[in-house]
Amino acid sequence: MNDDSGDALEHLKWVKSPALNQWNNRRLLEARQLIYETTGELYETKRLQMLPLDERFGMWVLSDGRKDYGILWAMKLNQQTARVLAFSVSIDLQGKGFGGQGWSTFAQTAKNLGIKRVQLEVRQDNDPAIQLYHRRGLRPRGYITGFYRGHDGWLMMGPLRVQPSSQ
Repeated sequence: MNDDSGDALEHLKWVKSPALNQWNNRRLLEARQLIYETTGELYETKRLQMLPLDERFGMWVLSDGRKDYGILWAMKLNQQTARVLAFSVSIDLQGKGFGGQGWSTFAQTAKNLGIKRVQLEVRQDNDPAIQLYHRRGLRPRGYITGFYRGHDGWLMMGPLRVQPSSQ
């Protein structure tokens, strides 16, 4: 992706993804690599295909129609709570608003289906992600030791907000 071309960025959109068991091996490997580069987590592609994603609100990709540059995958924990299992935006696209767009897309869809709360895990040194979640009302509720290949993490929980607060 040539990220000095604003025109190229305009073609990126958060869109619903087909079920992961319908993805070809190349696409799964690229998603696996994206997750690894942005979180340090390394998953087997078979494990990714088994994630219990909610097909109504939890399967999003940031795509130009040819390639995925971001993913936001979530599951339903109970009638009112979603859990984000993976949220990654390509490193060269971070800080350009795509994370916030992805969150809003996911949150609006989930809210329309009655979801009111969300939880997720995040590396403690991932300040941009923590700030994004904090602006949307999530707060640390637990400490996770060594969760991310030797890095500690936070369990964050809070209301499901579409738009960030000014905090």
